[in-house]
Amino acid sequence: MTTFENPHLIYAPIAGRAELARLIAAAGGISITESVNMANFGSKDLQETGESKKNYMSPSGMPLLQHGDLKVSQSGAIEAYMASIAPRYKDLTQQQRAVDMMFMGIKEEILQNCAKAIFTTQKEDKNKAVEDVCALFDKWGAVFEDQIPTEGFIQGLPYPTPADLALLNITTAGYMPFGSARKLAQYDFGKWEKVT
Repeated sequence: MTTFENPHLIYAPIAGRAELARLIAAAGGISITESVNMANFGSKDLQETGESKKNYMSPSGMPLLQHGDLKVSQSGAIEAYMASIAPRYKDLTQQQRAVDMMFMGIKEEILQNCAKAIFTTQKEDKNKAVEDVCALFDKWGAVFEDQIPTEGFIQGLPYPTPADLALLNITTAGYMPFGSARKLAQYDFGKWEKVT
Protein backbone atom coordinates (compact mmCIF):
# COMPACT_ATOMS: atom_id res chain seq x y z
CA MET A 1 0.00 0.00 0.00
CA THR A 2 1.30 3.43 -0.96
CA THR A 3 1.05 6.20 1.63
CA PHE A 4 1.62 9.86 0.91
CA GLU A 5 3.31 12.43 3.15
CA ASN A 6 1.54 15.24 1.33
CA PRO A 7 -2.16 15.05 0.51
CA HIS A 8 -2.58 13.03 -2.68
CA LEU A 9 -5.56 13.93 -4.86
CA ILE A 10 -6.93 11.39 -7.34
CA TYR A 11 -9.10 12.73 -10.15
CA ALA A 12 -8.94 13.43 -13.86
CA PRO A 13 -7.21 16.12 -15.90
CA ILE A 14 -10.25 18.43 -15.70
CA ALA A 15 -11.48 21.01 -13.18
CA GLY A 16 -14.76 19.34 -12.21
CA ARG A 17 -15.23 18.33 -8.59
CA ALA A 18 -11.52 18.56 -7.70
CA GLU A 19 -10.66 22.11 -8.77
CA LEU A 20 -11.74 23.79 -5.54
CA ALA A 21 -9.59 21.37 -3.51
CA ARG A 22 -6.66 22.28 -5.76
CA LEU A 23 -7.34 26.00 -5.26
CA ILE A 24 -7.64 25.61 -1.48
CA ALA A 25 -4.32 23.76 -1.39
CA ALA A 26 -2.57 26.40 -3.50
CA ALA A 27 -3.97 29.43 -1.64
CA GLY A 28 -3.78 27.74 1.75
CA GLY A 29 -0.12 26.77 1.51
CA ILE A 30 -0.41 23.00 1.06
CA SER A 31 1.84 21.08 -1.30
CA ILE A 32 -0.16 18.24 -2.87
CA THR A 33 0.56 15.44 -5.27
CA GLU A 34 -1.96 14.25 -7.78
CA SER A 35 -2.86 11.30 -9.98
CA VAL A 36 -4.86 12.35 -13.02
CA ASN A 37 -6.36 9.70 -15.25
CA MET A 38 -9.62 9.80 -17.23
CA ALA A 39 -9.69 5.98 -17.11
CA ASN A 40 -10.49 6.22 -13.40
CA PHE A 41 -13.95 7.68 -14.12
CA GLY A 42 -16.62 5.06 -13.55
CA SER A 43 -14.05 2.40 -12.68
CA LYS A 44 -14.36 0.52 -9.39
CA ASP A 45 -10.59 0.30 -9.07
CA LEU A 46 -7.78 2.81 -9.49
CA GLN A 47 -6.03 2.20 -12.79
CA GLU A 48 -2.59 3.12 -11.41
CA THR A 49 -2.59 0.71 -8.45
CA GLY A 50 -5.58 -1.62 -8.83
CA GLU A 51 -6.78 -0.49 -5.38
CA SER A 52 -10.53 -0.55 -4.85
CA LYS A 53 -12.25 2.82 -4.57
CA LYS A 54 -14.27 1.25 -1.75
CA ASN A 55 -11.20 1.87 0.42
CA TYR A 56 -12.10 5.54 0.05
CA MET A 57 -15.83 4.93 0.73
CA SER A 58 -16.63 5.32 -2.96
CA PRO A 59 -18.31 2.71 -5.15
CA SER A 60 -16.78 4.24 -8.29
CA GLY A 61 -16.73 8.05 -8.12
CA MET A 62 -14.07 10.68 -7.70
CA PRO A 63 -12.37 12.80 -6.44
CA LEU A 64 -10.49 10.78 -3.86
CA LEU A 65 -7.88 11.91 -1.35
CA GLN A 66 -5.21 10.03 0.54
CA HIS A 67 -3.11 11.64 3.25
CA GLY A 68 -1.12 9.22 5.37
CA ASP A 69 -3.62 6.62 6.55
CA LEU A 70 -6.62 8.83 5.70
CA LYS A 71 -8.58 7.88 2.59
CA VAL A 72 -11.72 9.86 1.75
CA SER A 73 -14.07 10.55 -1.12
CA GLN A 74 -16.64 13.29 -1.78
CA SER A 75 -15.54 16.74 -2.90
CA GLY A 76 -17.06 18.54 0.11
CA ALA A 77 -15.20 16.34 2.59
CA ILE A 78 -11.94 16.75 0.66
CA GLU A 79 -12.34 20.53 0.42
CA ALA A 80 -13.17 20.83 4.14
CA TYR A 81 -10.20 18.64 5.08
CA MET A 82 -7.81 20.64 2.89
CA ALA A 83 -9.05 23.90 4.43
CA SER A 84 -8.68 22.47 7.94
CA ILE A 85 -5.01 21.55 7.45
CA ALA A 86 -3.98 24.58 5.37
CA PRO A 87 -1.46 26.74 7.25
CA ARG A 88 -3.02 29.95 5.95
CA TYR A 89 -6.45 29.01 7.35
CA LYS A 90 -5.35 27.72 10.78
CA ASP A 91 -6.70 30.78 12.63
CA LEU A 92 -10.12 30.97 10.98
CA THR A 93 -12.98 31.01 13.47
CA GLN A 94 -15.77 28.44 13.39
CA GLN A 95 -18.05 31.16 11.98
CA GLN A 96 -15.60 31.88 9.16
CA ARG A 97 -15.29 28.17 8.44
CA ALA A 98 -19.11 27.95 8.30
CA VAL A 99 -19.20 30.72 5.68
CA ASP A 100 -16.53 28.89 3.68
CA MET A 101 -18.51 25.63 3.92
CA MET A 102 -21.66 27.43 2.75
CA PHE A 103 -19.90 28.70 -0.38
CA MET A 104 -18.41 25.23 -0.98
CA GLY A 105 -21.94 23.79 -0.79
CA ILE A 106 -23.28 26.42 -3.19
CA LYS A 107 -20.45 25.56 -5.59
CA GLU A 108 -21.44 21.90 -5.47
CA GLU A 109 -25.11 22.70 -6.09
CA ILE A 110 -24.23 24.85 -9.10
CA LEU A 111 -21.78 22.21 -10.36
CA GLN A 112 -24.43 19.47 -10.23
CA ASN A 113 -26.94 21.61 -12.11
CA CYS A 114 -24.38 22.64 -14.74
CA ALA A 115 -23.43 18.99 -15.27
CA LYS A 116 -27.09 18.03 -15.60
CA ALA A 117 -27.63 20.71 -18.25
CA ILE A 118 -24.50 19.72 -20.19
CA PHE A 119 -24.70 15.94 -20.00
CA THR A 120 -28.43 15.23 -19.77
CA THR A 121 -30.81 18.06 -20.62
CA GLN A 122 -28.83 19.24 -23.65
CA LYS A 123 -29.16 15.80 -25.26
CA GLU A 124 -32.94 16.02 -25.08
CA ASP A 125 -33.56 19.76 -25.52
CA LYS A 126 -30.69 22.21 -26.04
CA ASN A 127 -32.94 25.25 -25.57
CA LYS A 128 -34.12 23.92 -22.21
CA ALA A 129 -30.49 23.35 -21.17
CA VAL A 130 -29.66 26.96 -22.09
CA GLU A 131 -32.69 28.21 -20.14
CA ASP A 132 -31.73 26.09 -17.13
CA VAL A 133 -28.14 27.38 -17.09
CA CYS A 134 -29.22 31.01 -17.45
CA ALA A 135 -31.81 30.64 -14.68
CA LEU A 136 -29.23 28.94 -12.43
CA PHE A 137 -26.54 31.58 -12.96
CA ASP A 138 -29.09 34.42 -12.66
CA LYS A 139 -30.43 33.00 -9.39
CA TRP A 140 -27.03 32.65 -7.76
CA GLY A 141 -25.53 35.72 -9.45
CA ALA A 142 -28.21 37.86 -7.81
CA VAL A 143 -27.51 36.32 -4.40
CA PHE A 144 -23.77 36.78 -4.76
CA GLU A 145 -24.19 40.36 -6.00
CA ASP A 146 -26.37 41.17 -2.99
CA GLN A 147 -24.19 39.52 -0.36
CA ILE A 148 -20.51 39.83 -1.29
CA PRO A 149 -18.49 42.99 -0.59
CA THR A 150 -17.87 45.56 -3.31
CA GLU A 151 -14.13 45.37 -2.66
CA GLY A 152 -11.85 42.87 -1.00
CA PHE A 153 -12.45 39.30 0.00
CA ILE A 154 -15.73 37.77 1.20
CA GLN A 155 -14.56 37.28 4.80
CA GLY A 156 -12.96 40.74 4.96
CA LEU A 157 -9.51 39.23 5.45
CA PRO A 158 -6.37 40.31 3.57
CA TYR A 159 -6.32 36.97 1.72
CA PRO A 160 -8.87 34.71 0.02
CA THR A 161 -10.51 31.90 1.95
CA PRO A 162 -12.32 28.91 0.45
CA ALA A 163 -15.46 31.08 0.05
CA ASP A 164 -13.62 33.34 -2.42
CA LEU A 165 -12.06 30.34 -4.12
CA ALA A 166 -15.46 28.68 -4.56
CA LEU A 167 -16.76 31.82 -6.27
CA LEU A 168 -13.63 31.96 -8.43
CA ASN A 169 -14.13 28.29 -9.32
CA ILE A 170 -17.72 28.96 -10.43
CA THR A 171 -17.08 32.12 -12.41
CA THR A 172 -13.63 31.73 -13.97
CA ALA A 173 -11.29 28.97 -12.79
CA GLY A 174 -12.64 25.78 -14.25
CA TYR A 175 -13.94 24.94 -17.70
CA MET A 176 -15.72 21.71 -16.81
CA PRO A 177 -18.54 22.03 -15.98
CA PHE A 178 -18.89 25.76 -15.21
CA GLY A 179 -17.15 27.14 -18.30
CA SER A 180 -18.83 24.58 -20.51
CA ALA A 181 -22.25 25.60 -19.16
CA ARG A 182 -21.39 29.30 -19.62
CA LYS A 183 -20.36 28.59 -23.20
CA LEU A 184 -23.51 26.57 -23.91
CA ALA A 185 -25.73 29.39 -22.60
CA GLN A 186 -23.45 32.20 -23.82
CA TYR A 187 -23.75 33.51 -20.27
CA ASP A 188 -21.80 36.58 -19.16
CA PHE A 189 -21.10 36.97 -15.45
CA GLY A 190 -20.09 40.57 -16.31
CA LYS A 191 -23.68 41.60 -15.64
CA TRP A 192 -22.91 41.08 -11.94
CA GLU A 193 -20.48 43.86 -11.12
CA LYS A 194 -19.34 42.58 -7.72
CA VAL A 195 -19.08 38.97 -8.90
CA THR A 196 -16.57 39.83 -11.58
